[in-house]
Amino acid sequence: MKTRILVSVAMLILSFSTAFGEESPEESLRLNQIQVVGTHNSYQLPADPRVMTVMKPRLKKIFDQIQQRLTPEQMASMQEEHPNPLGDAIGDALDYIQMPIEAQLRAGVRSFELDLQADPKGGLYTDPLPYRELRATGQTDLAPIYEDQLRQPGMKVFHLADVDFRSQCPRLRQCLTLLRQWSDAHPGHSPVFILLEPKIDGLDKVVPGATAVGAFDKAAFEEVDADILSVLGRERIFTPDDLRGTHKTLEEAALAKAWPKLSTVRGKFLFLYLIPGLNLKVFAPYLDGHPSLEGRVAFAQGLPGMKHAAFVMVDNALAKPGQIQDLVRRGYIVRSRADIDTWEARQNKTQRRDAALASGAQIISTDYPLTPNIYGNDYQVRPLSEGYRCNSVVVECTGNMVNK
Repeated sequence: MKTRILVSVAMLILSFSTAFGEESPEESLRLNQIQVVGTHNSYQLPADPRVMTVMKPRLKKIFDQIQQRLTPEQMASMQEEHPNPLGDAIGDALDYIQMPIEAQLRAGVRSFELDLQADPKGGLYTDPLPYRELRATGQTDLAPIYEDQLRQPGMKVFHLADVDFRSQCPRLRQCLTLLRQWSDAHPGHSPVFILLEPKIDGLDKVVPGATAVGAFDKAAFEEVDADILSVLGRERIFTPDDLRGTHKTLEEAALAKAWPKLSTVRGKFLFLYLIPGLNLKVFAPYLDGHPSLEGRVAFAQGLPGMKHAAFVMVDNALAKPGQIQDLVRRGYIVRSRADIDTWEARQNKTQRRDAALASGAQIISTDYPLTPNIYGNDYQVRPLSEGYRCNSVVVECTGNMVNK
Protein backbone atom coordinates (compact mmCIF):
# COMPACT_ATOMS: atom_id res chain seq x y z
CA MET A 1 0.00 0.00 0.00
CA LYS A 2 2.80 2.43 0.92
CA THR A 3 4.52 1.80 -2.41
CA ARG A 4 1.28 2.38 -4.33
CA ILE A 5 0.71 5.70 -2.54
CA LEU A 6 4.27 6.82 -3.32
CA VAL A 7 3.82 5.96 -6.98
CA SER A 8 0.55 7.91 -7.10
CA VAL A 9 2.21 10.94 -5.50
CA ALA A 10 5.11 10.70 -7.96
CA MET A 11 2.69 10.59 -10.92
CA LEU A 12 0.79 13.59 -9.51
CA ILE A 13 4.00 15.59 -9.18
CA LEU A 14 4.99 14.58 -12.69
CA SER A 15 1.65 15.68 -14.12
CA PHE A 16 1.90 19.11 -12.42
CA SER A 17 5.49 19.68 -13.52
CA THR A 18 4.66 18.69 -17.09
CA ALA A 19 1.63 20.97 -17.11
CA PHE A 20 3.81 23.92 -16.08
CA GLY A 21 6.47 23.15 -18.68
CA GLU A 22 8.93 21.57 -16.26
CA GLU A 23 9.18 18.16 -17.91
CA SER A 24 11.86 15.98 -16.35
CA PRO A 25 14.81 14.89 -18.52
CA GLU A 26 13.68 11.26 -18.51
CA GLU A 27 10.15 12.15 -19.60
CA SER A 28 11.71 14.06 -22.50
CA LEU A 29 13.36 10.88 -23.77
CA ARG A 30 11.84 9.76 -27.04
CA LEU A 31 10.53 6.29 -27.68
CA ASN A 32 13.60 5.35 -29.73
CA GLN A 33 15.87 6.64 -26.92
CA ILE A 34 14.93 4.03 -24.34
CA GLN A 35 15.83 0.37 -23.95
CA VAL A 36 13.56 -2.36 -22.57
CA VAL A 37 13.98 -6.01 -21.65
CA GLY A 38 11.39 -8.42 -22.99
CA THR A 39 10.68 -12.12 -23.22
CA HIS A 40 10.62 -14.47 -26.19
CA ASN A 41 7.46 -16.60 -26.65
CA SER A 42 6.19 -14.86 -23.55
CA TYR A 43 3.01 -16.96 -23.13
CA GLN A 44 4.84 -20.31 -23.09
CA LEU A 45 4.04 -23.21 -20.77
CA PRO A 46 6.49 -26.13 -20.77
CA ALA A 47 5.66 -29.04 -23.05
CA ASP A 48 4.76 -32.39 -21.60
CA PRO A 49 8.16 -34.17 -21.76
CA ARG A 50 6.57 -37.14 -23.50
CA VAL A 51 5.71 -34.94 -26.46
CA MET A 52 9.38 -34.38 -27.24
CA THR A 53 10.05 -38.10 -26.93
CA VAL A 54 7.43 -38.68 -29.63
CA MET A 55 8.35 -35.74 -31.87
CA LYS A 56 12.12 -35.38 -31.53
CA PRO A 57 13.08 -38.01 -34.18
CA ARG A 58 10.68 -36.39 -36.65
CA LEU A 59 12.00 -32.91 -35.94
CA LYS A 60 15.59 -34.04 -36.37
CA LYS A 61 14.76 -35.59 -39.76
CA ILE A 62 12.91 -32.48 -40.92
CA PHE A 63 15.71 -30.20 -39.72
CA ASP A 64 18.32 -32.24 -41.60
CA GLN A 65 16.23 -32.20 -44.80
CA ILE A 66 15.74 -28.42 -44.60
CA GLN A 67 19.46 -27.85 -44.20
CA GLN A 68 20.21 -29.97 -47.25
CA ARG A 69 17.87 -27.87 -49.40
CA LEU A 70 19.18 -24.46 -48.35
CA THR A 71 21.29 -22.37 -50.68
CA PRO A 72 24.62 -21.13 -49.29
CA GLU A 73 23.04 -17.71 -48.76
CA GLN A 74 20.04 -19.18 -46.93
CA MET A 75 22.32 -21.35 -44.80
CA ALA A 76 24.40 -18.31 -43.84
CA SER A 77 21.24 -16.42 -42.87
CA MET A 78 19.95 -19.32 -40.77
CA GLN A 79 23.28 -19.71 -39.02
CA GLU A 80 23.29 -15.99 -38.22
CA GLU A 81 19.81 -16.17 -36.69
CA HIS A 82 20.35 -19.54 -34.99
CA PRO A 83 24.10 -19.71 -34.45
CA ASN A 84 24.21 -22.22 -31.63
CA PRO A 85 24.87 -25.94 -32.10
CA LEU A 86 21.74 -28.09 -31.95
CA GLY A 87 22.84 -31.46 -33.28
CA ASP A 88 20.90 -34.27 -31.63
CA ALA A 89 19.76 -31.92 -28.86
CA ILE A 90 17.16 -30.20 -31.05
CA GLY A 91 14.56 -30.52 -28.29
CA ASP A 92 16.74 -28.43 -25.97
CA ALA A 93 15.83 -25.31 -27.96
CA LEU A 94 12.28 -25.56 -26.60
CA ASP A 95 13.23 -26.20 -22.97
CA TYR A 96 12.37 -22.93 -21.26
CA ILE A 97 9.58 -21.74 -18.95
CA GLN A 98 8.03 -18.27 -18.80
CA MET A 99 6.54 -16.64 -15.72
CA PRO A 100 2.86 -15.64 -15.77
CA ILE A 101 2.45 -12.57 -17.96
CA GLU A 102 1.31 -10.35 -15.09
CA ALA A 103 4.34 -11.40 -13.03
CA GLN A 104 6.59 -10.48 -15.95
CA LEU A 105 5.00 -7.05 -16.19
CA ARG A 106 5.33 -6.44 -12.47
CA ALA A 107 8.99 -7.46 -12.64
CA GLY A 108 9.68 -4.80 -15.29
CA VAL A 109 9.38 -6.79 -18.53
CA ARG A 110 8.17 -4.40 -21.24
CA SER A 111 8.25 -6.48 -24.40
CA PHE A 112 6.24 -9.61 -25.10
CA GLU A 113 6.21 -11.96 -28.07
CA LEU A 114 2.95 -13.63 -29.13
CA ASP A 115 2.92 -16.30 -31.85
CA LEU A 116 -0.34 -16.20 -33.79
CA GLN A 117 -2.15 -19.23 -35.18
CA ALA A 118 -5.20 -18.63 -37.36
CA ASP A 119 -8.33 -20.55 -36.34
CA PRO A 120 -11.40 -18.72 -37.66
CA LYS A 121 -13.91 -21.49 -36.90
CA GLY A 122 -12.26 -22.80 -33.73
CA GLY A 123 -11.16 -26.30 -32.82
CA LEU A 124 -8.19 -26.72 -35.19
CA TYR A 125 -5.71 -27.29 -32.38
CA THR A 126 -7.64 -29.23 -29.75
CA ASP A 127 -6.16 -32.65 -30.59
CA PRO A 128 -2.39 -32.40 -31.25
CA LEU A 129 -0.76 -35.36 -32.99
CA PRO A 130 1.54 -36.43 -30.13
CA TYR A 131 -1.35 -36.33 -27.63
CA ARG A 132 -3.37 -38.59 -29.94
CA GLU A 133 -0.48 -41.01 -30.18
CA LEU A 134 0.18 -40.97 -26.44
CA ARG A 135 -3.51 -41.53 -25.63
CA ALA A 136 -3.49 -44.50 -28.01
CA THR A 137 -0.91 -46.10 -25.71
CA GLY A 138 -3.14 -45.56 -22.69
CA GLN A 139 -1.54 -42.38 -21.36
CA THR A 140 -4.21 -39.92 -20.25
CA ASP A 141 -2.43 -37.74 -17.66
CA LEU A 142 -1.16 -35.28 -20.28
CA ALA A 143 -0.33 -31.67 -19.46
CA PRO A 144 -3.51 -29.57 -20.00
CA ILE A 145 -3.95 -27.41 -23.08
CA TYR A 146 -7.29 -25.71 -22.21
CA GLU A 147 -9.39 -27.36 -24.93
CA ASP A 148 -12.42 -25.20 -24.03
CA GLN A 149 -10.53 -22.09 -25.13
CA LEU A 150 -9.08 -23.78 -28.20
CA ARG A 151 -12.56 -24.77 -29.37
CA GLN A 152 -13.68 -21.16 -29.55
CA PRO A 153 -13.36 -19.35 -32.90
CA GLY A 154 -10.58 -16.82 -33.21
CA MET A 155 -6.85 -16.25 -33.27
CA LYS A 156 -4.82 -18.59 -31.07
CA VAL A 157 -1.48 -18.00 -29.31
CA PHE A 158 1.09 -20.78 -29.05
CA HIS A 159 4.44 -21.65 -30.59
CA LEU A 160 4.34 -24.74 -32.83
CA ALA A 161 1.38 -26.92 -33.71
CA ASP A 162 1.92 -30.56 -32.69
CA VAL A 163 5.20 -29.71 -30.92
CA ASP A 164 5.18 -26.72 -28.56
CA PHE A 165 1.50 -25.96 -28.14
CA ARG A 166 0.91 -25.17 -24.45
CA SER A 167 0.06 -21.55 -23.65
CA GLN A 168 -0.94 -19.38 -20.70
CA CYS A 169 -3.53 -17.69 -22.91
CA PRO A 170 -4.45 -19.90 -25.87
CA ARG A 171 -6.63 -17.17 -27.43
CA LEU A 172 -5.25 -13.81 -28.49
CA ARG A 173 -8.12 -12.01 -26.79
CA GLN A 174 -7.15 -13.69 -23.51
CA CYS A 175 -3.56 -12.47 -23.79
CA LEU A 176 -4.73 -8.96 -24.63
CA THR A 177 -7.12 -9.01 -21.68
CA LEU A 178 -4.26 -9.86 -19.31
CA LEU A 179 -2.36 -6.84 -20.68
CA ARG A 180 -5.42 -4.61 -20.37
CA GLN A 181 -6.10 -5.65 -16.78
CA TRP A 182 -2.53 -4.93 -15.74
CA SER A 183 -2.58 -1.60 -17.58
CA ASP A 184 -5.81 -0.62 -15.83
CA ALA A 185 -4.17 -1.33 -12.48
CA HIS A 186 -0.98 0.59 -13.34
CA PRO A 187 -1.94 3.83 -15.12
CA GLY A 188 1.00 5.78 -16.42
CA HIS A 189 3.15 2.67 -16.93
CA SER A 190 6.06 2.86 -19.34
CA PRO A 191 5.25 1.78 -22.92
CA VAL A 192 4.99 -1.92 -23.71
CA PHE A 193 6.19 -3.40 -27.02
CA ILE A 194 4.19 -6.42 -28.25
CA LEU A 195 5.86 -8.52 -30.96
CA LEU A 196 3.47 -10.54 -33.12
CA GLU A 197 4.64 -13.50 -35.20
CA PRO A 198 2.10 -14.99 -37.62
CA LYS A 199 2.62 -18.73 -38.10
CA ILE A 200 2.27 -19.78 -41.70
CA ASP A 201 3.11 -23.50 -41.83
CA GLY A 202 2.61 -26.64 -39.80
CA LEU A 203 4.10 -30.11 -40.08
CA ASP A 204 1.21 -31.60 -42.08
CA LYS A 205 3.13 -31.57 -45.38
CA VAL A 206 5.89 -33.76 -43.97
CA VAL A 207 4.34 -35.63 -41.01
CA PRO A 208 1.22 -37.77 -41.62
CA GLY A 209 -1.57 -36.89 -39.25
CA ALA A 210 -0.12 -33.51 -38.24
CA THR A 211 -2.39 -30.47 -37.94
CA ALA A 212 -3.02 -28.33 -41.02
CA VAL A 213 -2.69 -24.84 -39.56
CA GLY A 214 -5.14 -22.11 -40.48
CA ALA A 215 -4.36 -19.80 -43.39
CA PHE A 216 -2.90 -16.47 -42.39
CA ASP A 217 -4.77 -14.48 -45.03
CA LYS A 218 -6.27 -11.00 -45.24
CA ALA A 219 -9.12 -11.98 -42.92
CA ALA A 220 -6.63 -13.20 -40.31
CA PHE A 221 -4.68 -9.93 -40.37
CA GLU A 222 -7.90 -7.95 -40.14
CA GLU A 223 -8.98 -10.10 -37.19
CA VAL A 224 -5.79 -9.33 -35.27
CA ASP A 225 -6.20 -5.57 -35.77
CA ALA A 226 -9.84 -5.78 -34.70
CA ASP A 227 -9.05 -7.84 -31.58
CA ILE A 228 -6.38 -5.38 -30.45
CA LEU A 229 -8.69 -2.39 -30.90
CA SER A 230 -11.60 -4.16 -29.25
CA VAL A 231 -9.74 -5.29 -26.13
CA LEU A 232 -7.30 -2.42 -25.57
CA GLY A 233 -9.01 0.53 -27.24
CA ARG A 234 -7.44 2.93 -29.73
CA GLU A 235 -6.40 5.32 -26.96
CA ARG A 236 -3.94 2.78 -25.54
CA ILE A 237 -2.16 2.05 -28.80
CA PHE A 238 0.66 3.92 -30.54
CA THR A 239 0.14 3.15 -34.24
CA PRO A 240 2.09 3.73 -37.46
CA ASP A 241 -0.22 6.66 -38.23
CA ASP A 242 0.82 8.29 -34.95
CA LEU A 243 4.47 8.13 -35.96
CA ARG A 244 4.09 9.04 -39.62
CA GLY A 245 2.14 12.25 -39.07
CA THR A 246 2.72 14.49 -42.08
CA HIS A 247 5.71 12.56 -43.39
CA LYS A 248 5.33 10.84 -46.75
CA THR A 249 6.35 7.40 -45.50
CA LEU A 250 6.75 5.64 -42.21
CA GLU A 251 10.46 5.21 -42.80
CA GLU A 252 10.84 8.93 -43.45
CA ALA A 253 9.25 9.64 -40.08
CA ALA A 254 11.56 7.16 -38.32
CA LEU A 255 14.65 8.64 -39.97
CA ALA A 256 13.44 12.11 -38.99
CA LYS A 257 13.36 10.75 -35.42
CA ALA A 258 9.71 11.71 -35.06
CA TRP A 259 9.20 9.20 -32.26
CA PRO A 260 7.13 10.67 -29.40
CA LYS A 261 8.37 11.60 -25.95
CA LEU A 262 8.06 9.07 -23.16
CA SER A 263 5.63 11.41 -21.39
CA THR A 264 3.12 11.07 -24.24
CA VAL A 265 3.23 7.27 -24.60
CA ARG A 266 2.91 6.26 -20.97
CA GLY A 267 0.08 3.78 -20.57
CA LYS A 268 0.34 2.73 -24.22
CA PHE A 269 1.24 -0.37 -26.23
CA LEU A 270 3.06 -0.70 -29.56
CA PHE A 271 2.40 -3.76 -31.71
CA LEU A 272 5.14 -4.88 -34.08
CA TYR A 273 4.89 -7.76 -36.55
CA LEU A 274 7.82 -10.10 -37.02
CA ILE A 275 7.93 -11.38 -40.61
CA PRO A 276 9.50 -14.89 -40.60
CA GLY A 277 12.26 -15.05 -43.17
CA LEU A 278 11.19 -11.51 -44.16
CA ASN A 279 8.69 -13.25 -46.47
CA LEU A 280 6.90 -10.13 -47.68
CA LYS A 281 4.82 -12.15 -50.15
CA VAL A 282 3.08 -13.92 -47.28
CA PHE A 283 2.74 -10.60 -45.47
CA ALA A 284 1.28 -8.83 -48.53
CA PRO A 285 -2.31 -8.81 -47.20
CA TYR A 286 -1.25 -6.44 -44.43
CA LEU A 287 0.80 -4.15 -46.66
CA ASP A 288 -1.27 -4.12 -49.87
CA GLY A 289 -2.95 -0.73 -50.06
CA HIS A 290 -1.08 0.27 -46.89
CA PRO A 291 2.55 0.73 -48.05
CA SER A 292 3.36 2.85 -45.00
CA LEU A 293 0.91 0.91 -42.83
CA GLU A 294 -1.73 3.60 -43.17
CA GLY A 295 -4.69 2.77 -40.96
CA ARG A 296 -3.01 -0.31 -39.54
CA VAL A 297 -2.69 -1.06 -35.84
CA ALA A 298 0.77 -2.65 -35.91
CA PHE A 299 4.20 -1.79 -37.21
CA ALA A 300 5.95 -4.43 -39.31
CA GLN A 301 9.53 -5.61 -39.62
CA GLY A 302 11.36 -4.16 -42.58
CA LEU A 303 14.72 -3.32 -44.05
CA PRO A 304 16.20 0.12 -44.69
CA GLY A 305 14.75 1.50 -47.91
CA MET A 306 11.27 0.03 -47.43
CA LYS A 307 8.44 2.54 -47.06
CA HIS A 308 7.09 0.84 -43.94
CA ALA A 309 10.49 0.32 -42.30
CA ALA A 310 10.54 1.85 -38.83
CA PHE A 311 11.18 -1.46 -37.05
CA VAL A 312 14.15 -3.74 -37.88
CA MET A 313 15.27 -7.06 -36.43
CA VAL A 314 18.90 -8.01 -35.84
CA ASP A 315 18.63 -11.00 -33.56
CA ASN A 316 22.35 -11.75 -33.32
CA ALA A 317 24.29 -8.72 -32.12
CA LEU A 318 27.58 -10.61 -32.47
CA ALA A 319 27.22 -11.35 -36.17
CA LYS A 320 27.87 -7.89 -37.63
CA PRO A 321 29.47 -5.60 -35.06
CA GLY A 322 28.25 -2.03 -35.38
CA GLN A 323 25.16 -2.85 -37.46
CA ILE A 324 22.64 -2.28 -34.67
CA GLN A 325 24.34 0.90 -33.46
CA ASP A 326 24.11 2.32 -36.98
CA LEU A 327 20.43 1.43 -37.31
CA VAL A 328 19.35 2.93 -33.98
CA ARG A 329 21.38 6.10 -34.54
CA ARG A 330 19.59 6.55 -37.87
CA GLY A 331 16.21 6.37 -36.12
CA TYR A 332 14.97 2.79 -36.44
CA ILE A 333 13.70 0.72 -33.53
CA VAL A 334 15.58 -2.59 -33.36
CA ARG A 335 14.87 -5.88 -31.62
CA SER A 336 17.78 -8.17 -30.72
CA ARG A 337 17.96 -11.42 -28.74
CA ALA A 338 20.24 -11.89 -25.75
CA ASP A 339 19.99 -15.67 -25.93
CA ILE A 340 18.99 -18.02 -28.70
CA ASP A 341 17.69 -21.62 -28.51
CA THR A 342 18.58 -21.84 -24.77
CA TRP A 343 22.31 -22.29 -25.48
CA GLU A 344 23.63 -19.19 -23.72
CA ALA A 345 21.75 -19.95 -20.54
CA ARG A 346 22.79 -23.61 -20.48
CA GLN A 347 26.42 -22.64 -20.94
CA ASN A 348 26.17 -19.50 -18.78
CA LYS A 349 27.68 -17.54 -21.68
CA THR A 350 27.07 -13.80 -21.58
CA GLN A 351 28.78 -12.53 -24.74
CA ARG A 352 25.62 -12.26 -26.85
CA ARG A 353 23.64 -10.77 -23.97
CA ASP A 354 26.28 -8.14 -23.29
CA ALA A 355 26.62 -7.32 -26.98
CA ALA A 356 22.84 -6.93 -27.37
CA LEU A 357 22.53 -4.66 -24.34
CA ALA A 358 25.47 -2.53 -25.47
CA SER A 359 24.26 -2.32 -29.06
CA GLY A 360 21.50 0.18 -28.37
CA ALA A 361 18.77 -2.13 -29.64
CA GLN A 362 15.65 -0.77 -28.02
CA ILE A 363 14.12 -4.22 -27.42
CA ILE A 364 16.24 -7.02 -25.91
CA SER A 365 14.46 -10.38 -25.78
CA THR A 366 15.39 -13.21 -23.45
CA ASP A 367 14.02 -16.46 -22.04
CA TYR A 368 15.72 -15.81 -18.69
CA PRO A 369 14.60 -12.72 -16.75
CA LEU A 370 15.12 -14.56 -13.44
CA THR A 371 18.15 -15.88 -11.59
CA PRO A 372 18.93 -18.61 -10.80
CA ASN A 373 17.48 -19.89 -14.05
CA ILE A 374 15.97 -23.32 -14.66
CA TYR A 375 19.44 -24.73 -15.32
CA GLY A 376 20.64 -23.68 -11.88
CA ASN A 377 23.18 -21.03 -12.92
CA ASP A 378 23.06 -17.23 -12.74
CA TYR A 379 22.63 -16.40 -16.43
CA GLN A 380 19.99 -13.67 -16.54
CA VAL A 381 18.85 -10.62 -18.46
CA ARG A 382 17.47 -8.58 -15.60
CA PRO A 383 14.30 -6.58 -16.28
CA LEU A 384 14.74 -2.87 -15.67
CA SER A 385 13.35 -1.56 -12.40
CA GLU A 386 10.93 0.94 -13.97
CA GLY A 387 10.52 -0.94 -17.21
CA TYR A 388 13.09 0.98 -19.24
CA ARG A 389 16.41 2.75 -19.17
CA CYS A 390 17.98 5.58 -21.11
CA ASN A 391 19.61 4.35 -24.32
CA SER A 392 23.14 5.73 -24.24
CA VAL A 393 23.83 4.79 -27.88
CA VAL A 394 21.37 7.40 -29.14
CA VAL A 395 21.23 10.03 -26.38
CA GLU A 396 23.42 11.32 -23.55
CA CYS A 397 22.29 9.72 -20.32
CA THR A 398 22.97 11.54 -17.08
CA GLY A 399 22.12 11.19 -13.39
CA ASN A 400 19.20 8.91 -12.55
CA MET A 401 18.51 8.31 -16.25
CA VAL A 402 21.49 5.94 -16.40
CA ASN A 403 20.32 3.54 -13.73
CA LYS A 404 16.71 2.87 -14.66
